[in-house]
Amino acid sequence: MSSVTASSEALITANKMVGAGIASGPHSLTPSRAATPPVISSQSVTSSPGPTVLSTAPTPFTEQATNALLQLVKISKMNRSRATSLAEKPEVQVLLDKDIFLIQSDRRTKMNSIQQLQLLRCLAQFFQERVDDGHRYAYFEAIFLGRADDPILHEYRLSVMFQLVSFSLQYPVLQFINHVMSWICQLRNEGSEKLYSDRLLDMIIDHFVNASTETNQMYRFLMPLADTCSEFCALFIARAPIHGPLNPPMIELLVKYCNSHIEFMLRHLRDTSWLGNDFAEKVFPKLVDHVLTDVTDNSENLVGCICYILNKWNQDVLATAERKGPTKRIEVLDLILSPEYPWTDGRVYILRCAVPVSNRCKATIQKQISRLDVPDNFKLVIDDVFSEEAKTRSYVK
Repeated sequence: MSSVTASSEALITANKMVGAGIASGPHSLTPSRAATPPVISSQSVTSSPGPTVLSTAPTPFTEQATNALLQLVKISKMNRSRATSLAEKPEVQVLLDKDIFLIQSDRRTKMNSIQQLQLLRCLAQFFQERVDDGHRYAYFEAIFLGRADDPILHEYRLSVMFQLVSFSLQYPVLQFINHVMSWICQLRNEGSEKLYSDRLLDMIIDHFVNASTETNQMYRFLMPLADTCSEFCALFIARAPIHGPLNPPMIELLVKYCNSHIEFMLRHLRDTSWLGNDFAEKVFPKLVDHVLTDVTDNSENLVGCICYILNKWNQDVLATAERKGPTKRIEVLDLILSPEYPWTDGRVYILRCAVPVSNRCKATIQKQISRLDVPDNFKLVIDDVFSEEAKTRSYVK
């Protein structure tokens, strides 16, 4: 038997991950995974039998889809009117419906499960070949956002888009997720931005973080994003702990992304107030709780990130009279001073950073600490927090 090509392996992996493919039935417009919940469902229809084995060899459908994508490129080159985008051209949407998504006159798809996987491969290859094409985002808009006026067709295209994110991370076509993040960041409705951000994270955490084992480290497919997609890294740091457990793969990704993009992440939280407020109220306390209870090396690596954010939040992120931003302060002293946690180096480092930026009276904090059973080897370090010198210092591990 001949060796399997890299693209074929990615296709097989995607098949295992998405099960029967994008749809819950062979021809439904409704996505199957909880990570991409349907907005409007439709009934399945009968179609002619498709191929029964996976193959990277051209088929009538893949040739048809490839030709349609090439036609899209030609139309883009001939489009001299900047007032009308590719996504707004009716003839383009008819072409995509007919030759790529196999939409019939009754607005249902006749695509079977194998064709769905073949379509993912065609689209991944298309975007990979156009990584330097200046019109690549216009192609993305036309293919996935061109039916926004039709709830059923729009939802179906979005379901394909989210599955392509999962597939493209393995193919790999890492720049594709940049298009998705650009679209999410451009949404003017806070509810929609939150909805699709969470939908993206649910899918990625389900496919790559929760699916990881010691022998199948799926989360490593996400590591290269630290060098290619700062917007996704910022979103992951700010919101992923809400969507998945803080297990070793999650912690490793958080530390990796923080080390690469923590300044960008803080600016992103400043400019996206709802995300910053959720991070301060829901995510940051969860990170602190984790490092206070887990004394493994992975958690120790996260302590430095926590301390850095504590030092920067009030100064660079929180809303002021001069700038907009999140309004929620980060306050974790109740966690740090709880008698439920063991005393560790990480706990002391976070305490040293939390005290100077807290609104609480220092005398009150000292009184709380005096009630705790602090080991002797930490007492001098903690006392130093309240010295005159400490008031002008920042502590970062």
